[in-house]
Amino acid sequence: MPYTLNDSPNGTVLTLTAATRDELVHALLGGLLAASYGNPSPSGAPEGQFVPIQASGNDTGELLTNLAADALRAIAETDGTLVPPRWLSFDEKRVTAHLPVVPAGASRRAFVLAARHPALTVESDLPAFRARLELAAAERAA
Repeated sequence: MPYTLNDSPNGTVLTLTAATRDELVHALLGGLLAASYGNPSPSGAPEGQFVPIQASGNDTGELLTNLAADALRAIAETDGTLVPPRWLSFDEKRVTAHLPVVPAGASRRAFVLAARHPALTVESDLPAFRARLELAAAERAA
């Protein structure tokens, strides 16, 4: 599995491993959805509605941090359940994904990025990515 989730009294830690940047972003989004909706993340047939998310950053850590923040915003604001994207679009220092929406709403936990700076650390880059993201319950962060 490209990600692991570990709960602690201070929040949830998402650890990512991937061989490529594409796999790393898919692991990040899959892990965030699993943390929010339950592990494994829900699946189902979307009925044509998608929620676009995107981020930019000067390096892998900044890009992933910004994408995680936008994904968490989309999870909190969307009626229904978001599922992992089928494809991603990369541009220079930017990534875009369209998360399909499954109409049936699942129960969810609200997260924000941990206040610790940086919330996401890239522990290794190519040839194999390894990153760690700390999440806090939205109620606790407020």
